Amino acid sequence: MTFLLIALLVAFAIGFAAWRVVAAGRSANKPADAGPATPAAAPAVVAAPAADAAALERKPRTPEQEAARATARAKAERVIAAEAARRKAAIQKAQNVARVEAERRAAEAAKTAAALVSTLPATRLPQPERPAPVIGQDQAKPSIAERTQPLAGPVPAPAAAPAAATVRKTAAQTLVMLVDDSKMVRVKSSRLLASHDFQVVTAIDGIDALKQLEHCCPDLIITDVDMPGMDGFGLVAALRGDSRTRRIPLVMITSAEDRHREEALRMGVGLVMGKPYDEAALIAHILSFSFFARAEEADSLACA
Repeated sequence: MTFLLIALLVAFAIGFAAWRVVAAGRSANKPADAGPATPAAAPAVVAAPAADAAALERKPRTPEQEAARATARAKAERVIAAEAARRKAAIQKAQNVARVEAERRAAEAAKTAAALVSTLPATRLPQPERPAPVIGQDQAKPSIAERTQPLAGPVPAPAAAPAAATVRKTAAQTLVMLVDDSKMVRVKSSRLLASHDFQVVTAIDGIDALKQLEHCCPDLIITDVDMPGMDGFGLVAALRGDSRTRRIPLVMITSAEDRHREEALRMGVGLVMGKPYDEAALIAHILSFSFFARAEEADSLACA
């Protein structure tokens, strides 16, 4: 029994020694470069594609590549030009629609004016009488606010003057109606007329002017052309179509003087002026009317 145990121990020792010899031999035969990759090697592998892309970018393009790029650029330009043309056509279409709508509104305004004129009184209402100035006596000029206030409502008619008599007025007795939708133009023109002692009443468009004509009797009407509601031509047609207002002198101020002149003169406008108008020429035109007289010639106040 003891001999058997000793034999097993010897056999185990011999086997362990043999295993050590084999393991040592395998470790000696393993290649030196078989170890794991170092961290420094990884960036070199990653950096290789980027270096290749940069090299391809610096590489000169071939004529075929240049032709392909030029074709792509020309195609993009054609697409941009087509889009610009489409937008331009859309804008032109919108403008045409707006013009047709404006013409339709102008026609409706003319119908409204005709209906409004038909309701006006058959006779003109006179202005309130004011004392004639005394020659040689200094008179205080009314303020701008006084000169630009509309006249009051109907007043008793004065005694009728002889049919052959000529009405004469001073500037302070002359009423000018100014019709314009621009507040700045109304203020500027009112100050100009008031500085020459004229009375001024203002309206924002043709319909407003016709309503005010029910209560005042201007000696002259100055009107713009392009106005909402009723434009200048609609107002002129309404005035010339009514026996009560057909003899009132008219002045038309327009930004398209050449285009509107012939039509305005045909409808009975006495003077057509462009924008900006000549202030001296406007005042001279007002002074040229027969209803206006110098202070020493004034003898009465009545509607012309």
